[in-house]
Amino acid sequence: MKKVLFFSGSNSPKSINQSLITAVSELFKQSENTIISLRDFPMPIYSIETEQKEGIPENTLKLKARIDATDALVISVPEHNGSIPAVFKNSMDWLSRADKNYKILKNKNIVLFSTSAVGGGANSIIHAETILKRLGASVTGKVVISKFNDQLYEVDGVFRIKDEVLLKEITELVALL
Repeated sequence: MKKVLFFSGSNSPKSINQSLITAVSELFKQSENTIISLRDFPMPIYSIETEQKEGIPENTLKLKARIDATDALVISVPEHNGSIPAVFKNSMDWLSRADKNYKILKNKNIVLFSTSAVGGGANSIIHAETILKRLGASVTGKVVISKFNDQLYEVDGVFRIKDEVLLKEITELVALL
């Protein structure tokens, strides 16, 4: 059984991208799913000086261990000012330093998502894909979901995808992991 790690590139406790990740994970029935939050792995802002003085942060190593223990990743990256959130970029910067060849995502298939309440997300997917590929990943699918509240509904605190076309598209991406 494949092990799939799900997380959002957000550090907001009310992130709709994290809610989307939870909804998408429900569609991966043929895998062992783990959902995490980057909020659980806080790291200082990356700088070479911090790395030289303090080394790789413990939370970076913990996150790397989670990633290393999986076969594939599903990541939903919000769009902040036309790009990726600082917390996601910072996490990737630290992770890249936790391996000698920077290819911490080598042999990892990734499906990327981005959602927004009003529209947007296409830029964050492009920027995230560029960074993830540089770290060795294969991005096997990408989905931008604009107008989150029109595409998903909530039942007992858990979001579900209501759009049948979107549901079919996501289900097909599952097969690519």
